[in-house]
Amino acid sequence: MRPLTEKAFKAEAEPLLRQVFISDNPFSRHPFAKTIPQRRVVFGLEYDLKYIVKPPLIDALVSAALSVNDRGCYFTMLWRMNEEAKGEFNHWYIPFSEISAYKRNDYKIFGSAFNAENVLYSPSGKWGLMTSHEYHGLLGGTHQFMDEIRRLIPNLDEQVYSFLKLWQQHKANNIGAKTDWLSGLLTQIYDEEIASKMLKKVDLL
Repeated sequence: MRPLTEKAFKAEAEPLLRQVFISDNPFSRHPFAKTIPQRRVVFGLEYDLKYIVKPPLIDALVSAALSVNDRGCYFTMLWRMNEEAKGEFNHWYIPFSEISAYKRNDYKIFGSAFNAENVLYSPSGKWGLMTSHEYHGLLGGTHQFMDEIRRLIPNLDEQVYSFLKLWQQHKANNIGAKTDWLSGLLTQIYDEEIASKMLKKVDLL
């Protein structure tokens, strides 16, 4: 396990993160880098994506990462703690040989990292998974990486509908819930025509 200072993150890890995500906001209209060929929304309370990725998804991520020759991943908090004031880090490199520390939510190592949005991403810029406080994740990667995820998570492509139904409920029950970002996100993942059909299907358009 290797923690990174903010300076080390900027020099070493952030350029790799930007190969996958150009925004640190999981509610962004266009979060993915254009070079990422496959993009999906993952959703499910069984994954506990607020804010740690649990099995089977974390195991699928590791397996898919290994299939593209990654031997670890970076882990970054999207809501940064003040390192100097708190004595905490916001970024780590996690070898997969030590992924058990992530799985058990080891606060001695990761401090407050599991209390806010964060992102797991490839040390070769091939994939990434960003979490949100609304229990969804943004997953992107190479064709090979995503093929392995689909093999291990067969309902990957259907999870977006549960995600959209949640936002339909938010819209119906909370006047202040903003859903205008969904169209842009779905257009970036699929295309404009498919995005419109999906939003109409759940009464969000």
